[in-house]
Amino acid sequence: MEILFKNKTTLSKKNYMNLVKFHQMKNGWKYWVYTAIFSLLFIFCISFQISAKNYLIAVIVFLAFVAFLGYRFIYPYYKTNKELKSDKIQKQLINYYIFYDKYFKVKNEIASSKHRYNKLYKVYENENYFYLYLNADNAFIVEKTGFIVGDLKSFEKFIKNKVRFKFKKD
Repeated sequence: MEILFKNKTTLSKKNYMNLVKFHQMKNGWKYWVYTAIFSLLFIFCISFQISAKNYLIAVIVFLAFVAFLGYRFIYPYYKTNKELKSDKIQKQLINYYIFYDKYFKVKNEIASSKHRYNKLYKVYENENYFYLYLNADNAFIVEKTGFIVGDLKSFEKFIKNKVRFKFKKD
């Protein structure tokens, strides 16, 4: 199989934090609307249970509300810190992305994986990166300056064609 594009991207703290910021901007309003709606529902349920004098159920719903808020606000912070402390970021692991006609491979010193374009969840492009999302939360970071084989303009056209409506440019 002929290599169409090859990219070298270092998984640095800067690159990861740029992904986190991008992800927050992309999902920010949805995240806050979802959180607000569920918070209002919890408050309504608690109020209803108190007015019905079902104090035990009100306490249980309140504890569920606290758990929900903890999950919504503490878990993302925990997940980001855990990832920043991981070996791949601390040791600045280098990923090689090798793009073929039907699939692409990701290789580094730890592992290698193969992915079909039609299995990508979304592909986003911003000023400095392409983010190849495998699902709503996990993405590969492809630096625009890292192309070893092929050029940026040709890659943008190529990836747009491969994922069609899943491609978004910011």
